[in-house]
Amino acid sequence: MNLSYFRRSSFSMDETIKRLKGKAITEGFSVLGETALPDSGAKIVYVCKSRWADALVAESPSLFGLLPCAVVVYEKAGKLMVGAGSPSVLGGVSDSTSIQELASAAELGVRKLIDEVSGAGELKPTGMRLYSTKSCPYCRMEKSWLDSKKIKYDLVYVDDDQAEAERLVARTGQMGVPVTEILYEDQDSEFILGFDQAKLAKLLA
Repeated sequence: MNLSYFRRSSFSMDETIKRLKGKAITEGFSVLGETALPDSGAKIVYVCKSRWADALVAESPSLFGLLPCAVVVYEKAGKLMVGAGSPSVLGGVSDSTSIQELASAAELGVRKLIDEVSGAGELKPTGMRLYSTKSCPYCRMEKSWLDSKKIKYDLVYVDDDQAEAERLVARTGQMGVPVTEILYEDQDSEFILGFDQAKLAKLLA
């Protein structure tokens, strides 16, 4: 599970902020405000979709703080970056199906917004690993699904590879399987916990 999602912007700070506000409104977000951070030179734009917030408050208001409503734009090493917290964190702490569905929808919505604002376009996967055990039924279900879609992946049996098992726990904080690692062209990999067929289908389409 990634805690955040960032892309490199092709535009200046001012143009990126302008694009962010415009694209947010186009994509159905409300623009709630802006904060400049003078020490770092970064800027934060607060955006949110009211239907996500409403659904989360109705279902589990204690998780409201995990809904990413702040997009940060900052410069580091000559690169202007734009990004936000990852809604996958929200889905990872709740067993509620409706919360997990909300998190998946928010994840795709936030990613699309940042991809378009940055001008970088959709992030392309370059590889995939499926972490499994030999006795896991959900792992077998995911493997069958991936094979049926003719998606290439590396299969890692963590019950046979202690080093990979420890790496997986260190990166995700989770001991369960299946876990799917998606490797991307210009940033760290992303981990999907469980067999989330809907999310996998959208990410790998």
